[in-house]
Amino acid sequence: MQKTVEDINPTKKRFTVEIPADLIESRITEKLRQYGRTARIPGFRPGKAPLSILNRKFGKEVETEVLERVIPEYYFKAIQEEKVTPVSPPVFEDYDFKRNTPFRMTFTVEIRPEIPDLEYEGLTVTDEEIEVTEEEVENTLERLKAEKSTYEKTDDPIRQDDLVVVDYRIVEEDQEVKDQFIKIGTDIIPQEISDELTGKKAGEAFKVTATFPEDYMNEKLQGKTLTLEGTIKETKRLSEAEINDEFARDLGFEDVEKLREQVRESILKAKEEILENRQKGEILSKLLESHEIDLPEGLVNNEISMIENEEKRKNPDINIEEKADEIRERAMKSVKTNLILDIIAEKENVQVSDEELRTKILELSQKFYMSPDDFIKMYLPDENALYGFKENLIREKTIDLLLEKAKKVKAEKEETKESVTDPKGEE
Repeated sequence: MQKTVEDINPTKKRFTVEIPADLIESRITEKLRQYGRTARIPGFRPGKAPLSILNRKFGKEVETEVLERVIPEYYFKAIQEEKVTPVSPPVFEDYDFKRNTPFRMTFTVEIRPEIPDLEYEGLTVTDEEIEVTEEEVENTLERLKAEKSTYEKTDDPIRQDDLVVVDYRIVEEDQEVKDQFIKIGTDIIPQEISDELTGKKAGEAFKVTATFPEDYMNEKLQGKTLTLEGTIKETKRLSEAEINDEFARDLGFEDVEKLREQVRESILKAKEEILENRQKGEILSKLLESHEIDLPEGLVNNEISMIENEEKRKNPDINIEEKADEIRERAMKSVKTNLILDIIAEKENVQVSDEELRTKILELSQKFYMSPDDFIKMYLPDENALYGFKENLIREKTIDLLLEKAKKVKAEKEETKESVTDPKGEE
């Protein structure tokens, strides 16, 4: 094999590869003989037909098969000899194949740029002491309590925060409204209505004149003073749950102390994840700031297309042209991040095992409430999708590795309130 390589730019090369004619002829001859072993040729027993006869009958078909194998084989040989890593499929120029003539193919390929002075070990990240306060535990328990509290029917007189169902007529507009829910004391209805209903019971009539604010949610009532007269159909009152052992058992815990322990652990884990993600963000920012690399334009354009499609999915009316500069900047940052992580992963021999792959698929399928098989059919339908999925897992492991190698420097203590997740009941 002979080859010449031309640098189009720092991330793109043009290869011209020449494959000897005798090598291709030997492949064609071998393939024709394979055909001859089973082909039925009039006048000849299987395996006895002359090569010239086989060539006339199957020559063109065999040429195509041989080229389909030779082209990728020598493409990979060429890039391996050149010690470059493609980041996109090659683009082949037109070629003219002739028998008994050296076969020349020319292709361009975008390659991963080199970073000769890549430094990634011992990066510093900000560390901090993580504490869980009693106030945070109590706030979480209160949220759990609110979720378990329910509205129950009552015949008592209506009071603040009760939920009332009414039928009424708007006198001025002669409009009937059925089964209207009203929460007593809420800001979303005029105070006159809450005052009129307070103290009454289900089954009683009411009549009230109220002025609706200019920003009232129902545009037809905004700014109007109207008279409502009707009947109270039902009253419901919030029955608050109590934080006790029974409450804990309903959530799957032995008693309230075990629940408190789980709440504390959940808050601690959430804070640890927040800190870890912040530290990973610091590492990526430092890698991006400290290394300048040429970005393959094809990768950038592909990333731009993906971002544009995602933006259109979120907002079909979006004006992509107005956000073109912002989207390109995001795409370039994403491509640069991935390239740096890929190079580090290669240097550190970061791999993803089949078991890790299965575990991740199971984790994500549970998150999306589907079976692993359905997840694979939807999100990993072909080899390209699976390759990209594994590539992202390798990058995640690489970031984890960088965090392990980082130097953690304590920050000055500050009073911060991080969002936390509520504990889940045991299955």
